[in-house]
Amino acid sequence: MAREQVAGAIILDRLRERIVSGIYFGLWRPGERLPSIREIAEAEGVDRKTAAAAYRRLEREGLVRVHPRSGVYLRVQRTSEAATPLEKLYRRWLDNTYARASALGLRTNTILHLVTSVAEIERLRVPVVEQDWPQAETIAAELRERAGLNTVAIPFNAISRDDAVWTEAPFVVTTPYCRNALLAIDSSKPVVEATLASETVRELKECMRHGELTVVVANDGIASRLRPFLQRAGNGNGGSESITIATAEDPGLLTHDTQRARMVFLWPGTPQWAEDSIAARTPVRPLHCLSEETLARVRAAILDAAVARERDIIWRESANTASPAAVTTTIAS
Repeated sequence: MAREQVAGAIILDRLRERIVSGIYFGLWRPGERLPSIREIAEAEGVDRKTAAAAYRRLEREGLVRVHPRSGVYLRVQRTSEAATPLEKLYRRWLDNTYARASALGLRTNTILHLVTSVAEIERLRVPVVEQDWPQAETIAAELRERAGLNTVAIPFNAISRDDAVWTEAPFVVTTPYCRNALLAIDSSKPVVEATLASETVRELKECMRHGELTVVVANDGIASRLRPFLQRAGNGNGGSESITIATAEDPGLLTHDTQRARMVFLWPGTPQWAEDSIAARTPVRPLHCLSEETLARVRAAILDAAVARERDIIWRESANTASPAAVTTTIAS
């Protein structure tokens, strides 16, 4: 009995060393099938019972898995799993970020600096400029809700380049209507264009097909901008004479202007009280004002600003201690 135990211990040590060496030198990969019990018994000159006992011991040690009628397999080393869905999300983000950054040659401290820069950019106030405050606030409010930006609505005629909101802003958000005029005031500030969600346009065109449509807007400025579009769209939907525009400036007047309409469409930026003043059927209010492309442009502007911020920090820290070539190398790494 003692002789069998000694033989079993010797076979166990040999088998363990064989497997460990195979793992180290890449002869076997996790999940790969190992030599069978019969093959081990013949190679070591022992009976199958001794070889099977050695494999079972290695299974208890967590080195292999023994599957009856199938064979012996090298155990797959599993990484620890996150306990909660939020932890799983964190782990996935870290895994993707770390792997991609490593592939690009970025060090962990560089990742930290860039993520910190993004967080600092997101805390800065971002001006949203439009022709008047209601239009600017409509865009600003949606960016606060959907993009988490710290936006500030500014009417075009209230822009001040000396104001702290303007000087500290990483970029400015406006519509194509104001872009050129804004660049004429300050061409050094990056400008992000806000465009209308395609879903809003589709909803509006669908309402136009029913005839006798009234579109409610916040003020005359929005009405003058919208009227040419409605005329063009109406000509392709049976005529524009059945489409009217009402401004949400007086509750009593709004009730009068919408009472004959078969459908009422609340244009983005229309105040909430207007919905209660409409005597017709329940009005249509679009869920979103801004397009997904707008949100993508905003996210890109945040990242661009973060990279520029980190670049400026590196240049300032390296200006007195390194050559331009060394500074460029530091930025790349």
